[in-house]
Amino acid sequence: MPIRALSSRRRFLVLAVAACASAALPGPVRAQVGKPETITAGELSVLYNPATPPTSFIQNGQPAGMAIDLIAEAAKRLGLKPVFRAHSDVAGALPAISNGQYDVAALGLMRTPEREAVVDFTGPWYYGWFPLVVDRASGIKGYADLRGRVVGAVKGSIQEKWLQDNQPEIRLMAFPNEVGMITAINAGSVDGILMGSAQLAEAMRRYPQLVDVARTPTPYPNAFPLRKGNTTLRAALDKALADIVADGTYVRIYDKWHAGNPLPEPLYRDYPSLVGQRKPGEVGAK
Repeated sequence: MPIRALSSRRRFLVLAVAACASAALPGPVRAQVGKPETITAGELSVLYNPATPPTSFIQNGQPAGMAIDLIAEAAKRLGLKPVFRAHSDVAGALPAISNGQYDVAALGLMRTPEREAVVDFTGPWYYGWFPLVVDRASGIKGYADLRGRVVGAVKGSIQEKWLQDNQPEIRLMAFPNEVGMITAINAGSVDGILMGSAQLAEAMRRYPQLVDVARTPTPYPNAFPLRKGNTTLRAALDKALADIVADGTYVRIYDKWHAGNPLPEPLYRDYPSLVGQRKPGEVGAK
């Protein structure tokens, strides 16, 4: 056999083997490395609370709020269409996520060790505190004045647990959401309420007879919960959140919903890129 013919045959065999090896690695699988797993392909199913402005609520018939804007922006960057579904029962939110009814929740929900046993969480997107709110005319100046009296908190919230653990002399009344809780204090059914800091300004604006008399810092960040074990979606959302912070989008969204307030200081630890955008304690333009 001529040397040239043998060389050509060898080249053909090498190319054939290479082609078979390439075919053995399925193209779709390679393309899906790192692709977020969602209930419906191309969509991000989002549970949200329709009554907690400015975190998540309904405005002009559409979901709105800081959590909504952040999740919508993250979904856009991941090439997913966000599908928002209202769910006002905070206590039922985590089971709904854990059972796979939704991909993620856009709520003012703190990432606590107890909750991390049930669901996974993204990185932090907000830090707050617990404001104790009372009627101005009540004369109540703090927790000491509420011993033996009734304070409301949302069922399943970290505020409810904090009251149980730290204020045993206060009688707790649990509510399904903050709307019912605020209605109760305005009706005189409770002597005080423990709510989320993100909702405080809106509550004060709508009900000027209310005032916060104590603020308790929380070490827990607000983070987006998702089904335990969905590592691809968690990694994708974490990357999107980091990018949203790094390019200044987070600050713009924060200022939209918390105008005149400085960024939560613990976020500078979680996202060092914030330092170059706004100094701790500095307030953005209103």
